[in-house]
Amino acid sequence: MDKEKIKRFLNGLSSKEEELEIAKWLEENNSNKEINTIFEDSWEESGNTIHADTSKKHLWEKIDQKTGNKTNVKKGQRKFSFLKSAAVWLLLAGFLVLSAKVVWENNKEEGEQVVLTEWVEKSVPSGEKLLLTLPDKSKVLVNSNSKIKFPTSFEKNSREVYLEGEAFFEVKKDSDRPFFVFSGELTTEVLGTSFNINSRLERTKIALLEGKVKVKNGTEEAFLSPGEMVDDGFNGSGKLEVTSFIYAKEMGWKDGQIKFRKKPLKAILQQLEDWYGVKFEHEKNINLDRTVTGTFQNDNLDNLLSGLGFTMNFNHTIDNKYVKLNSN
Repeated sequence: MDKEKIKRFLNGLSSKEEELEIAKWLEENNSNKEINTIFEDSWEESGNTIHADTSKKHLWEKIDQKTGNKTNVKKGQRKFSFLKSAAVWLLLAGFLVLSAKVVWENNKEEGEQVVLTEWVEKSVPSGEKLLLTLPDKSKVLVNSNSKIKFPTSFEKNSREVYLEGEAFFEVKKDSDRPFFVFSGELTTEVLGTSFNINSRLERTKIALLEGKVKVKNGTEEAFLSPGEMVDDGFNGSGKLEVTSFIYAKEMGWKDGQIKFRKKPLKAILQQLEDWYGVKFEHEKNINLDRTVTGTFQNDNLDNLLSGLGFTMNFNHTIDNKYVKLNSN
């Protein structure tokens, strides 16, 4: 089983297909051996090998206490039936070094203790944006209808962030600690750079403003230069395709700019719902498939719809968070 898939699963970021794949894998006889191997590899990477066996036993005892399972630890064997529960997998996320760094300390008076890295999760509703400073002083602007997850402190060897939706990153350079963003099926790796990630509707686009970026999708890799973007849904291929991008279209949102280029009115209304935090209703005879090309800069919704309505032959009324489109 791919470790990256397990990592996404432990952090609640797997797709439904991956969840089913992992559930099926847990039914296999050799899954418990793989879990042990993953734990041991991660433990060795953390540099804690002296008390590995004792700490591992202590880990499973902690899990047993949380899950209510009474199991015996003998010669490395244990029962894995309780791992079939998604709730227990999420519990494991708090223990396994794969998703949250576990630091074991030897205390003579109180015995071994577990110190867990805490994670921060921020959700941004429709009509809003959120500017954050990460533990390493990197900056990230999170777009509306998006969610970001990061630890209160990064590990010594890497920096990891999980994203659902869209965000613009300005990553502080650190050659000793690569910066990873996990979004959809893609993993983005940088050392210090500025880039935009848009991961919505099972499609992820990454546009690079400056610096260098490596993007991975399973065994596939792509390297971006400034002015290039990668799209795992380009032409419906599902493969990593590198192309150039238009700044206003891919990153204009962070500067208060909306750009449409031959975009159907239906898709435009969906984008405006996210941008302004409103809901649209429309008469049936309004052609939602008609395409629009245009740019709107820091405009209020009323002015924007007046301009669209002139072109698309409709008028509008705004009542708090509800907008009604009527044909002229």
